[in-house]
Amino acid sequence: MHLHKRLIITVIAVLASTSALTANAQAAKHQSTATVYSVTTSHTRKVKVRGGTLYTNTRLTKKKVNLSKTKYRKLTYTTSKTYGLKKSNGKKAIYNYIKSTNGRVKGYVWHGYLKPVTKKTVAKAKTSTTSPRQSLTLSTTDYRNAFLTGLNAERAKRHLATLSANDSYNAIAQQRSQQLLTIFAHEDAQGNFIADDLFTAQGVPGLSGECISMDYLDEDVSNPSQDAAKRDLYEYIYDDADSSWGHRDILLAADAQTVGIGATQKGSSVYGAIETGN
Repeated sequence: MHLHKRLIITVIAVLASTSALTANAQAAKHQSTATVYSVTTSHTRKVKVRGGTLYTNTRLTKKKVNLSKTKYRKLTYTTSKTYGLKKSNGKKAIYNYIKSTNGRVKGYVWHGYLKPVTKKTVAKAKTSTTSPRQSLTLSTTDYRNAFLTGLNAERAKRHLATLSANDSYNAIAQQRSQQLLTIFAHEDAQGNFIADDLFTAQGVPGLSGECISMDYLDEDVSNPSQDAAKRDLYEYIYDDADSSWGHRDILLAADAQTVGIGATQKGSSVYGAIETGN
């Protein structure tokens, strides 16, 4: 009888220990995952990879392949979605969802391992030669004017008041677009809204929202800067479901009065920042 009770107590103790270990393991597993704090959709562009680890999900819990291997670096990929992830250590990082053009390799990789695909001119063995294309240069003025014109046209369709460009807003938007080259996010490592801090520090009132984008300059159009602005505006308003239409709501807010537009070039990529105010 006593032996039977001791056996029962021992079994209960073992089960309790096992449950505790399982709970701790699950907690540790949960703590090691990353969480999404922002999703940005841009125009689909082609990229190559320099290396890095490809993950199957945004939690970064399952590694798929090592992209530094030659067979993966030789492939061409497409990407249109950028994810802001907060890791278990509290640090934030930007990851892109990529998919190889053959459809066999896809997943999430840190954006720093990507490089845009540049078109090459192939010389032909003929008497005439083809002059090399000039390097593409962003015109911030053209980008800004095209975006503002297009935005006010979209607002007019919905019987909303036009927005006025503001020099102070433009200056901060330009500063924000430059910051996106190193930190593609609305918030800093401490979770502070970066644009809000800039507006406060410079004594500029009224900030109501921010939209950020990463696009590219297309050498096959007459005005690459205007083209990039139009694509960004379209994505914000008509292809924003992944962001719960947050960008569209900011740009088409009925009480918005002022807008600042900034754009910065890095290679063939264009980083845009839009600041709106009441």
